[in-house]
Amino acid sequence: MPTKLLTLSLISDITSRINSQEDLNTLLSEIMGITRDVLQTEGSSLLLYDKENDQLVFNTTSGLKEESLAHLTVPRGKGIAGMVLETLKPEIVNDAANDPRIFKAIDQKVGYVTRNLICVPMVAQGEVQGVLEAVNSLDNRDFTQTDIKILRYLSNLAAIAVKNRLLIDNLNLRANELNCLFQISQALANIQSSDEFMDLAVKTISEVLQVDRVCLNFEKIEKRGLPRSKSKGFSDQIQDEDVVGLLFNDKSDWMFKGYKVITANSPQGMQLTHKGLFQHSMILFPILKNKEWLGSLVVSDKTSRTRFDEMDIRILRTLTNQVGEAYTALQVKIQSERLKNIDRDMQVAAMIQKHSLPIIPKQYSLLEFDTYYQASREIGGDFYDMVVHGKDEVSVIIADVSGKGTPAALFMEFSKTVLQQEVSKTTSTSEALFNANQILQDKSGFLMFVTAMLVRINMTKKELTYSSAGHNLQIIYRKKHHKIQHLSGKGQPMGIGKCEFSEHTVSYLPGDLLVLYTDGVTEAMNLKEELFSEERLESVILSHINDPPEVIRQAILQKVSEFVGEAEPHDDLSLFIIRLN
Repeated sequence: MPTKLLTLSLISDITSRINSQEDLNTLLSEIMGITRDVLQTEGSSLLLYDKENDQLVFNTTSGLKEESLAHLTVPRGKGIAGMVLETLKPEIVNDAANDPRIFKAIDQKVGYVTRNLICVPMVAQGEVQGVLEAVNSLDNRDFTQTDIKILRYLSNLAAIAVKNRLLIDNLNLRANELNCLFQISQALANIQSSDEFMDLAVKTISEVLQVDRVCLNFEKIEKRGLPRSKSKGFSDQIQDEDVVGLLFNDKSDWMFKGYKVITANSPQGMQLTHKGLFQHSMILFPILKNKEWLGSLVVSDKTSRTRFDEMDIRILRTLTNQVGEAYTALQVKIQSERLKNIDRDMQVAAMIQKHSLPIIPKQYSLLEFDTYYQASREIGGDFYDMVVHGKDEVSVIIADVSGKGTPAALFMEFSKTVLQQEVSKTTSTSEALFNANQILQDKSGFLMFVTAMLVRINMTKKELTYSSAGHNLQIIYRKKHHKIQHLSGKGQPMGIGKCEFSEHTVSYLPGDLLVLYTDGVTEAMNLKEELFSEERLESVILSHINDPPEVIRQAILQKVSEFVGEAEPHDDLSLFIIRLN
C-alpha cells in the first residue's frame, strides 16, 4: 500500500483541514489523522516540545495506545524522537527490533510493538515545536526518503498551525486575565473606607474565581482603625492557632514560589479537611510589601469542584499584589488627608504597561524598524505592535486609546490583546478591525474607544494592505518621486458602534519609508498653544529621508522637544518607522 501522492487537490484539502481547527486538541488530532492517512501507517504521534524541562511530551497520538502514551515524556537525545529533537534532522528506522537507538521503554510501558518508524522535527519561524512520527507501515514496506519529504511537508504545516494556535490561546488567556483585573480595578477604584474595601475584595475574589471560601488576613498592620481580616465561607476556626500553624508553618519554603496548593489527599490537607476548612483543594498566597510579609489570601473549593489551574494562579497572583497595594494605600490615606486621592490602580496598571509593549527588532527580513513611546502621565493609552505571519509578511499596528491614566492603560492592554488575536487570524485588515471592534463592544463595557492604523506588509509582492479605524493620516514617502503621500481609510474608532472598515492595497518600491504615528506628535503644543503640525513633521522626515529609521526618529523627537520647550506634555506620543526594502 504505497504512500499517497501529494496532488494539488490533496495539499489544498490538508491545508484547509488543518487551518480550520478552532482548538489545540482538535488540531493535533487532525494532524495525526492526516499523517496516518497520507503515509498509510498504523499510527502516528505528535510530541510537543516542553522548553522549560527540555523534553518531548506525547501530547496526542492516533492509532496507537492513546491513553497509555498520553503525557509520557522523552528526554532530549533519548530514542529516535529525542535524537531528532537534538539534531533537528529526520530519521528512518526500518528494523526497530534490532536498532539500539529505539527507546524501548515506551513500547514496554504501553505494550506496543514498533516495527518501523519515521520521525521529523517540527520547526516554525526558527522555534522548535516538537517532532512528528509515523509508526508501522500498513503493508510492512520500508520507509524511504520520499516518505521523509512528505512527512517534512506535513510537519511544516503542523508546526505553523500549532505555533499559531498556541499564540491565539495565550492571547485569549491574556484577554481574560485583563478583563478580570479590570473588574477588580473598577470595583476598588471608588472605595472610601477600609471596611468597605475588605468586604468588596473578598466578595469580588469569590465571584471572579468562582470559589466557595475566601479569607483575607493582614498580620503586620498598625492599629489605626483598619480591620485585620475578612472571610467568606470559612468558620471562625480558620483563625485558631492550630489551624494557622498548619497553614503557614512552612511559609518560608513556598514564599519564593509565591503560592502553595494544598490537596485533600495530602497529609496537611487531610488534617485541614477533618477540621472542615475545605473539601477538594486550597491555595494560599502571601501578601507582601517590599518583600515583607503583611498577610495572606486563602482560597478553597472552586464551585466547579476542579483543581486550581494556571490561569487561576496567575489571576490570583495579580489580585493578591493589587489587594496588598490597595490595603497599604488605605493605611496611608488614614494617616494623611493629602493622600486621599491616591489612585490605587496606578501601580498595577503601570507594571502591566511597562512589560506589555513588544520588543520590535531593528530589522526583520527586508524591513528596518524603529519605535518610540512616551506617555504624557505615568501610564498612557498609545500602543504599537507587530504580528509576524511568515518570513515575508508582517502586520504593523499603531493605536491611540481615548482618555488618559489607569482606565486608558487598562483599555489599551485589552485592545492590544484583541487586535493581536484578530490580526493573526485573518489576511484581511478590514476584517481584523471589524472583528476586533465587535469584541471591544460586546465584551469590554469600558465606554471607551480606540483609533488604529493596521498595515500588512507583503515583502514578496512589495505591497501594503491597510485599514484605518478613525486614525489620523499616516505617512508614506515615495523615494522614486521624492514625495510624501498619506494613508487613510474609511472607518470610525473601535468601541463606539458597529462599523465597516475600508481596505486598501498599494505597491511600494525599495527605499520607500512608512511613518506611523499618533496625534501626540503633530498636536504637541508649546507655551503659545501652537501645534507642531503635520507640515513640520513632514519637513523633518524629508530632511533626513536617507537616514536609518533610528536617526529619523531621533530627529523627529528633537524637533518636537525644541518646539514644545517648557510646556507640559498633554498627550501620549508614539512612532513606528519602517524602511521598506
